[in-house]
Amino acid sequence: MTATPPITSTPRATSSSSCPAIRPPPKRPSADSPESRSAAIFVNEGAGSAHSARVRTAVALARRALDADLHVTATRDRDELRAFLDERLGDYGTAVIVGGDGSLGVAYNAVADRQDLTLGYIPAGFGNATAHLLKLPRHPAALAGVLLAGEARSIDLVSVNGRLALFAGAGWDAQVARRYAAGGAQRLRGWATAVTASLPDLGRRHRVKVVADGEVIHEGPMILTVASTTPFYGRGLLVNPGARPDKGSLMARVYAGPAMRMAQEAARWAARRTPAATGVPATTLTISSLTSRPIPVQADGDHIGEMDEWNFEVRPAAVRLIGKW
Repeated sequence: MTATPPITSTPRATSSSSCPAIRPPPKRPSADSPESRSAAIFVNEGAGSAHSARVRTAVALARRALDADLHVTATRDRDELRAFLDERLGDYGTAVIVGGDGSLGVAYNAVADRQDLTLGYIPAGFGNATAHLLKLPRHPAALAGVLLAGEARSIDLVSVNGRLALFAGAGWDAQVARRYAAGGAQRLRGWATAVTASLPDLGRRHRVKVVADGEVIHEGPMILTVASTTPFYGRGLLVNPGARPDKGSLMARVYAGPAMRMAQEAARWAARRTPAATGVPATTLTISSLTSRPIPVQADGDHIGEMDEWNFEVRPAAVRLIGKW
């Protein structure tokens, strides 16, 4: 965890001729829509690419386009970020989160079931899985245009022992996430280091029972089980095709292994080809350890703990999210 510096909150921006124009200007939301109410941008500078020129430009353009307040913090601690958001969300109609998937995941939990508030997203992490689901452009002006257009939909999320997330994984990917965070979340170098350190774990599979809607779908060795309402993991990897945020169900997929088969599956993810592992739609999912070894779990790329049993449940229409739908 990084120490949190003094928090910056500033009033809405005024127009400036030095700020690049957004072309073409999208249509503003109607006066009675939630998006027409006041907006704010919440920047988590603890995210991997929050200090990049691309992200800073996107923030400046979005702030100008939305006439938004700006709130800034820097943390990799979920509880700190949640407290920061809870203290400032207030009556905003639009809250744009600048951070990684984990930062956005904290926001899901802060605004869940508030249909009067719409979330926007400026990707500033390393994996940025959500950006692929939302089809967000990388160009700052184009991204600001998407946020200004305000095309929002209610999306389904996955509740992981009560914590809301767009995607979650039990097993090997959670071990990688834990090591990545412990190493300071150093982007590509940190990810490569975490993956390398986790390779021996591929040969030490968990023995689990996986139950979907009351039916056993797997019992035995497992490298990874995914539960999500998006087909994508970080970097756009197609880990869980068939998962959608508007079906009222999550998609579960068990990657049993062994290591060589898992390597083949990873190649399919990168090529955006359908994995050999079968996806199972469900509203509830339980993963239980068949040994004394607890199961690690990540949610939206953040390691959230290790337990003998984890419960996953779809939460329909949990939040409203802006994207290119």
